[in-house]
Amino acid sequence: LKPAHELTAPPPERRSHDDGLARCTASASRTHLPLSMMPTSPAAASLEEVVFVSGGYALLPPAQHYRPVFVPLMVSACAVILGVEFYENGLDARPNKVTKDCYYRLPFQGSIFCAADLSTNPLIGPSNDVLLRMGAKENKAILDGQFWRLVTPLFLHAGIVHCILNMVVLLQLGMRLEEAYGATRVAIVYFISGIWGVIMSAVLAPHSISVGASGAIFGLMGASLGEVVQNWRLYERPCAAMGQLGFGAALQLLLGTMPLVDNFAHFFGFCMGLIAALGLLITPLASRATRSGSWPMAAKCLRHLLQVVAASLTYLLFIAGLLALYGNWDAYKLCPECARIACLPFPWGCDQSSPGACWWDCSLCSGGGVSAQVFWTGSQRNGSVVMRCPTLSNQDGGFENVTVQHLNVENVDDTSLVGLCKGHCPDAFG
Repeated sequence: LKPAHELTAPPPERRSHDDGLARCTASASRTHLPLSMMPTSPAAASLEEVVFVSGGYALLPPAQHYRPVFVPLMVSACAVILGVEFYENGLDARPNKVTKDCYYRLPFQGSIFCAADLSTNPLIGPSNDVLLRMGAKENKAILDGQFWRLVTPLFLHAGIVHCILNMVVLLQLGMRLEEAYGATRVAIVYFISGIWGVIMSAVLAPHSISVGASGAIFGLMGASLGEVVQNWRLYERPCAAMGQLGFGAALQLLLGTMPLVDNFAHFFGFCMGLIAALGLLITPLASRATRSGSWPMAAKCLRHLLQVVAASLTYLLFIAGLLALYGNWDAYKLCPECARIACLPFPWGCDQSSPGACWWDCSLCSGGGVSAQVFWTGSQRNGSVVMRCPTLSNQDGGFENVTVQHLNVENVDDTSLVGLCKGHCPDAFG
């Protein structure tokens, strides 16, 4: 490179060291995307990469452009495993007998690939029993030593619809991040976010069974926000980029408060991705600028401090999560309002214990897998129901047995069972 004073192109206006706030409010005619989403052509990169050198300006070589490997591999793995789920679902199926668990069939070379009836699985996928056999998150199994269930849910999906939606978002977010930061860093963020999301889901929703890569994908969403913070000085309008990403993430998390969605995995995966990005997602341009001495000492110290804090916090959060899971901590005593992360009754403020007051029901009875045994002697009009009620506690796998006596059990079905749960289970409404 020529010395700064010999450059033929006129230097751009020099910015002071403390002009970050000014860049937040400066007007601009173009949209400023995160570094992972910027144009990657050599010309575009050369124009953007300007640093202070010897009292003037100099152009650095374009940042390295990585070839995506990890994200295509994960998409392929999830697609193949979904096919294995359909194969497993058809292993016990009889060729000439259609059942709810194996309703939509595809015979292939002597095997049957099948999906459950839509009333059983509306996402066009296998039955719950197959998902449990293949490694879905289930607290009782995890506490009994099947610790791999903290990882396997990231590769399983509840059906074709679930898998396609997740993979589309993974390709949109993951490919751009991997092109900017490489497969290793993105893989680390992806897995620690996903595993942390599963751990916190097991702690806060011990009664539910869940699968999916959503927690890891929300981790990449949080990482996109974290890399803006860590590479703040390289943005012309960092606050605009933060606002765009923050609004999109908030909207997705708000949609996750609808029933039958594991928003615990989404929320805590997002938080872990944000933290991990502060320690890992530093653009090569920023690293070179730091080493060359072109950035002020305060900026360098802040960058390294964020890395140390992020690494320490990640370690401590994992330790705390595992202690809460295997130590049977009552998480809702420490965080009474955490249940609102998973589900919010709508319209907000409605009384969900009053029939018809809310659009949807956030009680544990509707989404917690309540089950029951019915007993009677002589007449079904004077029977008893022993319910397995979902609870907020992690004790006994998140369930508690409650007996209701002197009932007419002639017409007990799923609907009436949910009603009994709401009336008699202690944690029905949190």
